[in-house]
Amino acid sequence: MENLFQFLIWMAGIVSDLVTLFFATLTDLENLLFVGGGLTLAMATGVVTYGNIPDGVLANIRRWHGTIDGQFDNIDNLVNLILANQAKWDPPSTLLQQLSDNRDELAKLIARCRSNFGSSADRTVRNSLLKTTVGLCLTQVKAWVYTQYYAGVMTIDDVHLLGFFLPGETGGYRARQESTDVLAEVKVSIVNMDFIRVVIDQATGENAALVVHGWPPGVRQALIVILTADGKTEVYRQLTTRLHNNIQMPEGSRGKLFIIKAAFLKHVDDKPKFGPEPTFSMPLTTEDLAAVIDRQHHEDFEAQLREVERHRQEVEQLQAAKN
Repeated sequence: MENLFQFLIWMAGIVSDLVTLFFATLTDLENLLFVGGGLTLAMATGVVTYGNIPDGVLANIRRWHGTIDGQFDNIDNLVNLILANQAKWDPPSTLLQQLSDNRDELAKLIARCRSNFGSSADRTVRNSLLKTTVGLCLTQVKAWVYTQYYAGVMTIDDVHLLGFFLPGETGGYRARQESTDVLAEVKVSIVNMDFIRVVIDQATGENAALVVHGWPPGVRQALIVILTADGKTEVYRQLTTRLHNNIQMPEGSRGKLFIIKAAFLKHVDDKPKFGPEPTFSMPLTTEDLAAVIDRQHHEDFEAQLREVERHRQEVEQLQAAKN
């Protein structure tokens, strides 16, 4: 019953004080690891408390659920920080463009609503865009930030300055949840020559339809891994907060066979428990096929030349032997 209650709160959104409290007490991403650095959040020695965060930063983090000005200041701060560190953090270009566009449009709307020209329609658009942008920051952007932190790209201070709490910074009264045993089933469809559509579902035996049963209780993210057909080389590894994902395959993937697998994670440092691992192949374009045929013709021609040369040498050796 408790898991159901938590799930319903999560799906309800982030527009009320109740959800504010819920986000403030999440422990889904506790005990993150620094890749290469070996730094672990001190779950073994105690939960991180708010006392470790400067009061100014703490106030900024809580503004996500504050006034219009406070929420806009957080969005503006987040966009400016990402732009300033774009080369180092490597943000998703489409996500950053959407954030920048929304920020700029919000600045105009907020100014207009404060002027004598502002109308009720302007205020409705402002409120809707603000809610959408804050939701984007607290879901997709936050998931990306945790992924970058987990990979060692961002520091603890970076996460705080962007306006997010780290997992475990909840006052310390909730224990870490056990990892989930629910296996993930992956279903792949080819969108075009370069993109695939990946649907993550709970594994339930024979279930080939592209349907989704929702997240398992307490789960907030999944890990998707794509390997070469021999299973030795990873070509894609990404945490996602979505059950439906469009993935761009790496360059050179056309015409090749791949293995894909996924695991549900309550915490990003959980040991992944992968479900079924289906294979899929990327199609070739007509240009690719023409290149393959042309390459085969060249290889056949070169083989014929080698055979002619070998035959010539044999004839010369026989003539030399007769003389």
